[in-house]
Amino acid sequence: MASFPVRIRFGGFLAIVFVFAAAFSGCGDSSVSQADSVVAFAGGEGGPGFFDGSPADPVRFDSSSGVAVTTTGDRFVADTENHLIRKIDASGNVTTFAGAFGVAGSADGTGPAARFNQPSGITAVGTVLFLCDTGNHTIRRISASRVVTTVAGTPGVPGAVDNTFGSGNVLFSAPRGISSNVSPGGAATPTLFVADTGNHTVRRMSSSGATTTLAGSGTPGFVDDTGTAASFFSPEGITFDGASIFVADTGNHAIRKVTPVGSVGDVTTLAGDGTPGFVDNTSGASAQFSSPVALASIGSFLFVSDTGNHVIRKVNTTNLGFTTTLAGSPQIAGFADGTGTLASFDSPEGIASDGFTSPSLYVADTGNHIVRKVTLGGSVTTVAGNPPQAGSTDLQGAAARFRAPAGVALIGDDVFVADTENHTIRKIDSAGVATTIAGSAGSPGSTDTPPRFRFPGGITALGGDLYVTDSENHTIRKVTTGGLVTTIAGDPGTTGSADGSGTTALFNNPQGIVVLGGDLYVADSGNHTIRKVTTGGDVTTLAGSAGNAGSANGSSADARFRSPLGIAVLGASLYVADSGNHTIRKVLVPSGTTSTFAGSAGQPGVADGSGATARFSSPDGIAGVGSALYVADRGNHAVRRISTLRKVTTFVGNPGAATTRNGDSNNALLNAPTGITGVEGTIYFTDINENVVRKILF
Repeated sequence: MASFPVRIRFGGFLAIVFVFAAAFSGCGDSSVSQADSVVAFAGGEGGPGFFDGSPADPVRFDSSSGVAVTTTGDRFVADTENHLIRKIDASGNVTTFAGAFGVAGSADGTGPAARFNQPSGITAVGTVLFLCDTGNHTIRRISASRVVTTVAGTPGVPGAVDNTFGSGNVLFSAPRGISSNVSPGGAATPTLFVADTGNHTVRRMSSSGATTTLAGSGTPGFVDDTGTAASFFSPEGITFDGASIFVADTGNHAIRKVTPVGSVGDVTTLAGDGTPGFVDNTSGASAQFSSPVALASIGSFLFVSDTGNHVIRKVNTTNLGFTTTLAGSPQIAGFADGTGTLASFDSPEGIASDGFTSPSLYVADTGNHIVRKVTLGGSVTTVAGNPPQAGSTDLQGAAARFRAPAGVALIGDDVFVADTENHTIRKIDSAGVATTIAGSAGSPGSTDTPPRFRFPGGITALGGDLYVTDSENHTIRKVTTGGLVTTIAGDPGTTGSADGSGTTALFNNPQGIVVLGGDLYVADSGNHTIRKVTTGGDVTTLAGSAGNAGSANGSSADARFRSPLGIAVLGASLYVADSGNHTIRKVLVPSGTTSTFAGSAGQPGVADGSGATARFSSPDGIAGVGSALYVADRGNHAVRRISTLRKVTTFVGNPGAATTRNGDSNNALLNAPTGITGVEGTIYFTDINENVVRKILF
């Protein structure tokens, strides 16, 4: 069986995890070119991704971080990691308003012709939107007819330059917050206020793009003063109450007030003392916040997304900054609709008022990848999106929970899963019942007794036992189906590329793993090599050169790989998902001679075709099933089939959507497929963004 690694996000950073596939020998070609249907197997659906639709559809966002409400009542969301602006109408229907899914850029244009790069803060003036295009270091305007224009800043060029006459040579650095001096029903030519996060300043901007620096020295600090004598630390949120500007000074864990005095602003601290924490029902410096990111003003109150505390706070601007909690469970991330502390959020960011007579708040619940509505009484409901159903519960079918499962392997009718973020090895029987056979959820480690893992990725079966790439421990482990664990190669916690035996051999983030001829073969991703491991723990390098990434074909050490993830067997050869090169490589055994089997190095995309004309996007899992290869083409949210004649077809999935939807091959959708394995007629795979294991029937 083959195992295959994939990149996923742990907290705020990306990591590589591993997936595994069963390998079968075969010859010739097969007429099967498309799946019959996709069905659920185990785990609860929900998580980051992309899909438009009605409230009944599997709508997805990815790390949405800004929200605004226009005078029409429509809600607009800065869908940050999807590089989109999305619209939620009064009925809860979600559509893409501007941008192209998964395609970062800076182009102006109308609707789908426009491009964004990690948009974040967004505000509405009438029916016009202004937003911080954070990754581009620019401020953009979107008209009601979806025309996107760049108002100020130079795409891709960070800096700190004002121009009082027009947009000219104005430069920002990763701006994240924006507000205006008018109510949602006001004029379309406002004065805008920008939290220029990377410059640690508050900027004032006209609708034509002319700017001045209102306050902030340009270097991180926590000083109350006037103009550039004051200092902030990575301010992200900003709002205007009709007289003063209020700033969520994220790095200082405080709420600051900026009172305009001529061309500059006088800065004082309303609440917070510069240290992270949670202290409630108190005023001024006695209150504590944890990385507050955004705020909205209603009357004499500010409503704050206290991101690090996972709550929505209420701050009285006329009573010395008296602070209370409106909704959420302080310092506990989660998902629950309800009132007050019965509700829960996960790192909420953007927040906006709808401006109505009886206003409500809308919150971008970033860690849950959803949009929530919060009444002023603290009642929380979900407006759009489907939160992750992550966990470690051992139950049946949809009631089971996983956390970023990566590798899958088969022994008989049982599916074994490397449940990566739970640091465990799980079993799913033919009835869909999940059990934990080794490791302890939430307790990473490297010991054999008791068994502990650290982000296990690849998994394969040999002789009734399992072999696992324990990626963050940089080791290869043996796991019996009864849960006994033995480390056979690698030195826990030590990276390197040394060949040798047992702990003298060193790996660097090993990912995929597969069996051929009684030996194990490993995609040693961090070393950009393919390694051979005997069951006795002897390690040699089969192909590639440690530390030397590339795409060259050739014999053994002349070959080059770039972050290889998955590895499979078909016939007597190895096939590698060379993820960083977006290709599938063929490696002969025992010579290590390497060639490119499908795709073209350095050219990601999606295209069916033969050999080099095909395109992949960060392929991860790969499995040999019958006479064909099946690839978890993670970046394209599809499973691809490759015949022995190098013909690539899309077996199931649609690169234009990232969500979990079961059904026939024309309707089924995938969300970052990672691990893959199977037998003739059935393929098992993990949708890593959804924390589920699914089946393809063919």
